[in-house]
Parts: sequence; C-alpha cells; structure tokens
Amino acid sequence: MINGVIIGGCSGVGKSTIIRRLLQAHPEFRFSVSWTTREPRPGEEEGIHYHFTSTEEFERLIEENGFLEWEKVYEDYYGTPKEVLESDSDEITAVIFELDTRGAIKLKEKYPQFSTIALLPPSIEDLRKRLTQRGSETEETIARRQAYLQKELQRLLTFDFALINDNLEETVQLVRRIILALNNRTKFVAPHVEKLLDDLK
Repeated sequence: MINGVIIGGCSGVGKSTIIRRLLQAHPEFRFSVSWTTREPRPGEEEGIHYHFTSTEEFERLIEENGFLEWEKVYEDYYGTPKEVLESDSDEITAVIFELDTRGAIKLKEKYPQFSTIALLPPSIEDLRKRLTQRGSETEETIARRQAYLQKELQRLLTFDFALINDNLEETVQLVRRIILALNNRTKFVAPHVEKLLDDLK
C-alpha cells in the first residue's frame, strides 16, 4: 500500500521549493513527475521537474488512459502518470504529488486513502510578489492567475491539512512531520503486527 501525499496550492505559493527540500532530506520519498505541454521555466529540467511534451503526445496519452488524472490549466495540459503507482519497492515510504487544486481534488476522489496538504500564502500581496519575482510570469498571466485564485482558495478548504507558508524552513519541517506521521498509520504497519502475531504462535 502506497502512502500518497498530495501537496497543493495556488501558483507561486512555494510547492516546488518545499518538495525539493523534502526529497533532498528523504531519499525514501518518491516524487511523481507530472507531464505538461507548457514550456520549461528557467532552471527546470526534463524528467526532474516535469516531463515536457507536445499537445499531440499528451492527447494521445489521454486516449490511452495513461494518466491518473489530468487537467487543462489555461492553455496547457498537466497530468499525473499512472506508472508512479506501479513500483513495488519496499524502500519507497511515500509518493509525493505536486498538483493544482483541481488535480488534487480529482486524485483524492479517485484515491481517498491519499492525504492532501494545502499550502497557503501569508497574504495576496505576498503571493503577487512571489509570482513577479519568479521572472517567468507576464502581467497578463499574473492577472489571469489572480482571477482564478478565489476558486483555488475555496477548494483548499477541502484538504486534510493546511499550512501558511510564511517561513520556508518551518513549513518544510511541518510537511515532513505530517508525512512521517502518516507513515505510521495502523494500515501501514499492519504487516508488522501480523509478524508479531505469527511469532506468538
């Protein structure tokens, strides 16, 4: 059984940075690399941040039922590949998904045993500043994202956990503690309980 952890939030809230810190500290966590048709941002690498592909290839994968979930966000497709759940390695203790709010809710509906963590900005002004400093957003895309923000924030109210990302290091540690605690739910240690019962025989 896989401990799936979906980290969601609006664009610019810090999802990628927090996940990168978690993966550096915990090689036993696996990151689900999504597919997208958008252009890479500065510093993004194929196969690490995303699988970058064409619209034609993405739509072919949709037809072949190759995604756990997929969304069209503005003009671009984003999708979670099915293959991420196919590993049977005992060394992987959690699979982390980085999704927008719609994708997170769709994946949670399909796999209700997964947990959702919402990342919230300290303020709208702080979020606007982060998007501007990222350097990859135009005034038009920032305005478009903010128009979409109300729906995103309302969706985040349905998540299992919610953290305000006003201090990066503290937020990383809180997300880390949540994931480690989730790994100790009874259903994940059931094999060990079974072993103890066998030893009693």
